[in-house]
Amino acid sequence: MDAEESRCMIAYCGLNCSECKAYKATMAEDFEALAELASRWGEQEGKAYRPMDIECGGCRSDRLNMYCANCGVRDCNNSRGFETCAECGEYPCDRLRREWMSWQESNWTLAKAVLDEMKHTTGAESLSMGQVDPGRA
Repeated sequence: MDAEESRCMIAYCGLNCSECKAYKATMAEDFEALAELASRWGEQEGKAYRPMDIECGGCRSDRLNMYCANCGVRDCNNSRGFETCAECGEYPCDRLRREWMSWQESNWTLAKAVLDEMKHTTGAESLSMGQVDPGRA
């Protein structure tokens, strides 16, 4: 993956979509892994998810899992024409902070570090890419 492709995998919120288990399973067409994720995520939330609910091509794609499809941070960035929250003059806003706080601390601190770096530098080469999906490791 080149620098531009890597940058495109950074979600609006700062997560690295290419490190998400749902993204990896979707790209590998690993339906067994998607079924396992659906079961685990459903147990964690007391809901019944199907493997197709978990399929995701990254938050910039048209193929979104049920979390990304309903993401207020994603909607906000799309409505304002931003690539990430780092471009916004209100960064980090309450909406983004609430989203981060719903994740495991290790994930939101990585996401924040990526956006902070994007806010203060230019060029995708400097991005920290080692992230996992929020709260679902």
